[in-house]
Order: sequence, then C-alpha cells, then structure tokens
Amino acid sequence: MNSILKSISTLIFFSLILTGTAFASDMKNKDMKDMKGHDMNPSSDKIGTLVHESVVEGFMLSYYLMDLRDQKGEKKEESKAMSQDKKQMDKPHHLMLYIMDKTHAPVLKGTVGFMIKDEKGTPQKAMAMYMSEGFGITADMTKKGVYTITAKALLGDVKLVDSFTHEMK
Repeated sequence: MNSILKSISTLIFFSLILTGTAFASDMKNKDMKDMKGHDMNPSSDKIGTLVHESVVEGFMLSYYLMDLRDQKGEKKEESKAMSQDKKQMDKPHHLMLYIMDKTHAPVLKGTVGFMIKDEKGTPQKAMAMYMSEGFGITADMTKKGVYTITAKALLGDVKLVDSFTHEMK
C-alpha cells in the first residue's frame, strides 16, 4: 500500500511539473506575440541608424538616419561607376520617423512634416512619405555641425510636435 502511494504521489508530482512547464511556455509565446512593439532585436527592419527617441502625448517617436552615399551590398563595378554620382547627390541623407501609439502598435496613417536647420539656421522643409511602417524624407546634412530637427505629425485629431538636435561628424 505504501509503495502504491509513493508511486501515485511521484506520478502526480511529475505531472504537475510537466503541466506547469507547458503552461509557462505557452504563456511566454503569447506574451511575445503581444509585445511585438517591444522588439529588442538589434537586427530590426528599421531603415538606418537610431539617432533619437522620444515620447510625445503617449506616442513613441523613433528617428533613424541613413547616409545614402554609404549604402552597402553594392557590386564593386556599380560602386565605382556610381561613386561620382553619389558625391553629386543633392540630398544624400534619409531620415525616417517611426511612430507607435499608446498600445505600442505602429501608426500607419497620418501626415508628417520635417524642418531641419543647420547651425546657421538655414531651414530645409520636407513632407514625409509613408514607407516601411514609418515616414521618410531625404535631406542635405552634408555639412559637419549640429542640426535641429523638428517633426510635426498629424494623426487624425492628434497633433504631435517633437524637436531635437543631432551632430553630423
């Protein structure tokens, strides 16, 4: 009788452990699906290098900058042929703004405009295009120095204004 109780209690103990492990694994997968907006993976699908993040009225704004002259993955022949063209680019920088709402979902509709001023205060204004779950423009930030970047986003009835400085080296 004592040996049967030991067997049953051991069986129940291991059943609880296996059930708990399976439940925890399922909850982890569910939580990871719910946390898409909190992707900590450094190899994200964002365009460029993260240069600024801020929160305005509960919306998270992430700015990414890419120098189009430094694109990698080109063939060497194309690179040599296009090197002169790249030096001649009027607006060689691509600035992307990714907006996430209060529920951490990407904002896919809206109107976004940028004003970029160099150290002398010379403004560049551009309306962004929606692309790759963000809003992007091309700009000329070829001169070394500190630039003031202001973004204005109209998302339905919500108007967001954000400003920061970025140094080009």
